[in-house]
This record gives sequence, structure tokens and C-alpha cells, in this order.
Amino acid sequence: MQVAYGSSAEAWTAGPEQVYARLAQTLVDAAPLSLGGACVLDLGAGTGVASRAALAAGAALVVALDNAVGMLRRGASIRPVLGDACALPFAADSFDLVVAAISLGHVTDPVRALHETRRVGGTLLVSAFEAGWTHAAKNAVDEALAAFGFRPPPWYVRLKRDVEPRVDDPANLAALARAAGYRDVSVTTVPVATGLDTPAQLVGWRLGMAHVAPFVQALPAPERAAARRAAEFALVGAPPLVVPMVVLTAV
Repeated sequence: MQVAYGSSAEAWTAGPEQVYARLAQTLVDAAPLSLGGACVLDLGAGTGVASRAALAAGAALVVALDNAVGMLRRGASIRPVLGDACALPFAADSFDLVVAAISLGHVTDPVRALHETRRVGGTLLVSAFEAGWTHAAKNAVDEALAAFGFRPPPWYVRLKRDVEPRVDDPANLAALARAAGYRDVSVTTVPVATGLDTPAQLVGWRLGMAHVAPFVQALPAPERAAARRAAEFALVGAPPLVVPMVVLTAV
């Protein structure tokens, strides 16, 4: 999975990053403490959208940790660290806040990862996509690419089937945090308007996703253009992208 994310970094910054930046900003805005002068760990940082949101909110230090080096290299984040969420390379109580922006759903053992976040930081912010959420752009792009042989890669199928469902339900997510030792846990669901509302923007979002981008990059240019046109045509009149995001705060 980290190979796919690393090799998709350029396409990610051209499309999905705008969506994830809006989601990260909404998450950071929900922090139950002032970020002025805070030390923050951005867990599963990707290209650093949550890192930048934390810095803009006044954080004094942000460490961006991810296991996909290509994503970290594309980010403008401060202090990038290549590492594993389940074995954080930091001393106890190193951070005032740990932010996991749409990243805990990529961890095969989320309770172990949450034990680690509790060890290194005092307060936790987690976001996840709400269970069952979808948008027409997903099917439109998948169907357009299927005409050229695309099938979701096995790692993505496992992620959606086995891993993400552990964190996308508010009650399940709260239970995971409590199992890791957090006591003051709150979960809510927030609709986030991403700003994507044209067929071209919606298709760009999906074509830059890590499970799609390597396939798209390997297509001959005429086929790539044809798939994009077909997907955009299918999305004429589609609604803007509004994401229902589960937000957990824990201490």
C-alpha cells in the first residue's frame, strides 16, 4: 500500500489533496486545546495537509510521520519522519496533540496505534469517512477506467473490506480509543464542503487516488484522455462533493 501511495504522490497533489486539505482543516479546527505554541504529531501525514493546518493555527512544532516516503517528499510539512504508526519513534509525552487525519483507517492494528498515540501525546484528534458514504464520481471514474482494464488492486479491496470498517462507525471508533486507554472520548459527524463542484474537479479527485493513479499513469495518453472524458461526461449535473467526516477527540 505504501508503494502505491508513494508512487501516486504527484497525482495526489494535483487532485485529492484539495479534498484532504479541507478535511484536515475542519479536523484541526475541532481541537479541544489551543494550538498556540503546541507540539503536534501529524500521524499518517501524507503530503502534510494537517501539518500545514496545525502550523497555521499557531503550532510551534509539527512532526509529519508517514510510511510512504514519496508522499512526505511532496509535502511542505515541517520535520518529516518516515515511520510506523504502530511503533512511533518518539519518547513518551513528546507532543501536546496527535492528529490522525483520515489515516487511522489505513492501520491494520488501530488499537496498537492508539496505544502509541496515547504514549507520545496528551490529546488526540482522529477523522474518518463515515460508513457507507459515497459520491457519483467514484462509480463514474471506476466505470470509465474499467473499459481499459482497471480493477481495484487487492490491497485496496482489503482496506475497504477489513480495515476501514473498524474506524468509520462512530461507536466503534470511540470503543477503540477507550480500549487504548483514553478516558475522555467524544465523537461526532461533520459534513465538510470540499469546494469540488465541476465534473473536471471531481474526476481529478478520483484519478489522483492511490489505488487508481498508478493504473492511470501506465495508460497511453490517448486512453487516459478518453477515460477522463467519459468520466466527466457521466458527472454532468452531479452534486458538489460534501464529505460526512467522523471526528473523534480524546484525552
